Amino acid sequence: MEPVNRRQFLAASVAGASAMAFPQLAFARSAKPKARIERVDTDRFELICDHPDRLRILQISDTHMGAPTAGERVGDERSRKTIRTLISEQEPDFVFHTGDFINNDKEAVEHRDAVGFMNDLGTPWSLVWGNHDHSEGQVDGLSLDDYYARLENHAMGYRVFNGAREYCFRIDVRGPKNRRGVSLFGFNCGGGDSKVISKNQLDWFRGQIEEDRRLGRAEPVLVMQHIPTVEYKTLFDTHLGVGRRGENVCFELDKGDAFAAYRDSGRVRGVFCGHDHVNDYTGQLDDIRLTYGRVSGWSAYGDWQRGGRLIEMHGNDQPYHTRVVLPRGISELPEWSQTLRDS
Repeated sequence: MEPVNRRQFLAASVAGASAMAFPQLAFARSAKPKARIERVDTDRFELICDHPDRLRILQISDTHMGAPTAGERVGDERSRKTIRTLISEQEPDFVFHTGDFINNDKEAVEHRDAVGFMNDLGTPWSLVWGNHDHSEGQVDGLSLDDYYARLENHAMGYRVFNGAREYCFRIDVRGPKNRRGVSLFGFNCGGGDSKVISKNQLDWFRGQIEEDRRLGRAEPVLVMQHIPTVEYKTLFDTHLGVGRRGENVCFELDKGDAFAAYRDSGRVRGVFCGHDHVNDYTGQLDDIRLTYGRVSGWSAYGDWQRGGRLIEMHGNDQPYHTRVVLPRGISELPEWSQTLRDS
């Protein structure tokens, strides 16, 4: 079947998805997370864990919580159950949401409940905003500063450029005796009309890589962002991706600058995105693995079973593994692995 445009899913898919049955699951907040977040600066965090070379990250995406209709409120509850199920079954050390967390472009009433839900999961988490998350400097009537302050047990940071915030940040995984694992870099894209990683963000990224070089640091990097780069379309067009392609790649305004910066760093081993709800394929270009997450929200378009993507690391010199995970632990795709560090 030919992939279709993402907009064709918007009208009819949510109602059909809401009719499907989903099991109930009891979930209690963990008394002590496996890992904890420490803030080093506004744009820098450390994920402290006992085994930095053995890390499990659950990527979720496109939950679109907080819309006002009755059907969407039912969808939001099912999304929360899906995420709780995945955390219970997969036991991740960290949860990374790759955007469109909420539906700020509608008259929403439950956005703050969505933040509370993530805060209460008992697992450290991070978020990169997508094109539905904020507009005109506000979320749910709150300034971005006030909304940011409500996030708990999280890593989501920013750097100030000419008096304005750009949400770009890094999370360095660290263990006992300063032993280091992978570095995670997050980029918000899609705020307002931009829908692209900005020049300021890319200059910041290059600066981080150069600073690391001066310090003799060369940990492998995984990048998290909402909107795919144009190179995802290359995989689509050349059939190099492994997985399912249900729609055309919506790379918005990207022209290749972000991928060029990642490639030139010599350290980026993977890029993970969301945005396109019925794509979940992965493929490799220039030694960088480009990977879609799995749509997690029942209030979003598309008729796929909601789930997530698990990323497992077993040391900087060992392959990392990634696979789609669904509630009840079912995986639709074979596991795929990539060596983090060049041999």
